[in-house]
Amino acid sequence: MTSNYLPEQVVVEILLRLPVKSLIRFRCVSKRWRSLISDPGFTKSQFRLASEHPERFLISSSSGIRSLGCDLPFGDSSALKELVVPFQRNCLRVRIIGSCNGLVFVALHPHKGFYIWNPSTGDHRKLPDPGAPLRGFIYWHGFGYDSSTDDYKLIVASYRLVKNDSGRSSEGEVFSLNKNSWKGILHDLDYSDGAKEPAGILCNGSLHWHLKVSEPARDEIYAFDLAEEKFHEIPMPIQEDEHPRRAPFSSLRNLGGCLCLVGYTRTHIDLWRMMEYGIGESWAPMFRVAYSHVKVYRYHLNPLWLSRGGQLVLIYAGKELMISTPEGEIEHVVAFSDSLTCEAAVFVESLISPNHYGGDERQRLLCDEDR
Repeated sequence: MTSNYLPEQVVVEILLRLPVKSLIRFRCVSKRWRSLISDPGFTKSQFRLASEHPERFLISSSSGIRSLGCDLPFGDSSALKELVVPFQRNCLRVRIIGSCNGLVFVALHPHKGFYIWNPSTGDHRKLPDPGAPLRGFIYWHGFGYDSSTDDYKLIVASYRLVKNDSGRSSEGEVFSLNKNSWKGILHDLDYSDGAKEPAGILCNGSLHWHLKVSEPARDEIYAFDLAEEKFHEIPMPIQEDEHPRRAPFSSLRNLGGCLCLVGYTRTHIDLWRMMEYGIGESWAPMFRVAYSHVKVYRYHLNPLWLSRGGQLVLIYAGKELMISTPEGEIEHVVAFSDSLTCEAAVFVESLISPNHYGGDERQRLLCDEDR
């Protein structure tokens, strides 16, 4: 006699390969499926498989937060999806601070009102405000995953000039999602005149900032190891005779899983990639993209994502997405906002919930019951 039922392991393998939206609906099929799909082990396995599929852009502007599939035909603005932000209050703009494993770190205020949010499921968690008041005109931040402890961590820090003192002061804190608490890192920050861009670039288990140091004048890359919770320096590219004089580097990115530096000339964007993480000699030119045929201000043209086929997606002036052609030229693609300020991130749709890490056990149980 043949059975009408599939073995459970086969059912699990099928479910793991379904889209997140389908899995959310299938929680209602039975108590067993709800328990299975909500299990942290299942969500991690689902994420590992989902990471092989195309990602999505998440774009925050004054008009709201929208998402766009990286694999969708560019030029179709109707593909932009408006997202509901369940914790948004009093029309405050939600600012994107960082993204990792389908979770997004956002803020309602410059130094507080922090949330970790899964845009695919709507799950979110409000974080306690930092223990020390953060002040200053230069603001560092970053968000990432510490695989050594299965923990998500974020860093926020400020830096300011101080009169009649050493000339500068800094303060910062690290938050652990497992511990649901902040820890000060004051002593590690007095290192430079500040980061060129506040957002830390996540790569190889560390957050990275491109720094401008004045005495002596030089550029540096400063990395915060999420496992050790310590800062260390990453070597800049070495100028060698076989390379023509390169454009000054202006920003740091993670493109295709590698740490990359971006430089601008009057006609091109130059991209350099660190081929072997932490090894200065491994920096090498990646490719260059021409933009002189497009009327843009070069320093407002920021790389966002690199496709497997080598096409570069950029965000321009906080309101347009552009993509490089196979010939290495940039073309206008999608206008999505009239805002002059915008944050964008790339994320993978996942079931991972911030409420399954540390915090209040009752809060996590209530979250599961609400699904």
